[in-house]
Amino acid sequence: MSAPRSLASRLTTRLFAIAAAALVVNMLAVGLYYGFDRRAMEGEVVEHRLGLVSEAFDPAEGRVEASARALYEAHPEAYAFVVADAEGRVLDAANPGLVPRRAFEEAAFADDWLAHRKSGSRSLLIASKKATLGGRELRLVFVMHEDPAHLLPRALLAEFVGHIWLPIVPVVVLLIAANAVLIRRGLSPVTAAARWARSVRPGQLPAPLPAADLPSEIIDLVDATRRSLDRLNDALSAEKRRAAEAAHALRTPVAVLAARFDALPPGPAADQLRADVVALARTVRQVLASANADALQVDESLRADLGAVASRVASALAAFAASRDVELDIELPPEPIVVAADPDALEIALSNLVENAIVHGGPGSVDLTVGPGPEVRVRDRGPGIPPGAGRSLFQPFWRGADAAPGGAGLGLAIVERVQRAQGGDVQVEAPADGGAAFRLRFRSG
Repeated sequence: MSAPRSLASRLTTRLFAIAAAALVVNMLAVGLYYGFDRRAMEGEVVEHRLGLVSEAFDPAEGRVEASARALYEAHPEAYAFVVADAEGRVLDAANPGLVPRRAFEEAAFADDWLAHRKSGSRSLLIASKKATLGGRELRLVFVMHEDPAHLLPRALLAEFVGHIWLPIVPVVVLLIAANAVLIRRGLSPVTAAARWARSVRPGQLPAPLPAADLPSEIIDLVDATRRSLDRLNDALSAEKRRAAEAAHALRTPVAVLAARFDALPPGPAADQLRADVVALARTVRQVLASANADALQVDESLRADLGAVASRVASALAAFAASRDVELDIELPPEPIVVAADPDALEIALSNLVENAIVHGGPGSVDLTVGPGPEVRVRDRGPGIPPGAGRSLFQPFWRGADAAPGGAGLGLAIVERVQRAQGGDVQVEAPADGGAAFRLRFRSG
């Protein structure tokens, strides 16, 4: 599917279409005007041809130069000219046999004129014009029989060029270009408002609009959007608060319940109940962490040492890993790797990844590797990623068909939200030798 066209592009295209339509109408008007006024076109032809003869006439030799004779030599049966003095003596001519004697005699005495004459079976266009060349009063006569050289259509084309292309087309092009620039500049506030809307994140205060001279319509739209966001954020905050309060309220009774089960004598039933309580405690912690992740706002100035955070997470989860027959291995870089991240948020994300690997990877080993570069990799050797899971892994409450019992499907969703909040990302990999690997990547600090 092709990308949608911008509003500026659509308006510019419509402006171009309107200008093109106006140009076509103008051309039709000129074409109809001159097309029906044949006499005006004939006058244009006569004026042009006699002008060429006048410019090419050499008074010293009394002859028209060869450059102006090509038409008459190419069509001797259709075009002719005569240059005569005031007494009617012919100084030069081309195809004089085409010029009726009567017309020539009239031309010696009449003023400028243009007429149609019958000469035998021929219908002739005859024109006469007085001219002063080399200080002498001369008479120029032009005759046309039919029009094999298409002088009339060429004259009509010259009218198009002179009345449309030269004066109108450049103006139209300049107007279209100027309006295209004005349209884009006029729509820049809409672009700014769209950029602002894209920067809005759920549960976070909208960023202020960039300082600009915004039209009142855009200001009204932004204000209405801001008010709607405020109401949505209030509702979302209330939901998060209720989830956090419920999870927080459950922590104490779950901890008391776990302590009481620890006091029971060992046995299969007590061990199973104790495992269920541990799973319940983990779910309560994840619900609380999920609520905190939704409300997370990371300060851009915060920095975190990946090695230090990874060491804290490994120490905190070492006992949990041992209880599930999992060996937790950590590999630290020789030099600290500092990234742009909130240390507490990073610890939440990394703890969930490691805990997830311990629970779903099964007995064996879990590798926690810091670096190279601004990233942390957690790899287990369990059954691997469910086929076709893709990004569904990071959806809240999503669990694979063969997922280990005791989880709520929140761990990876928390990781993804935390990473997004602090400008990083999380990638999932399927190593060739089995298991699953998750990679947390960050912006360098």
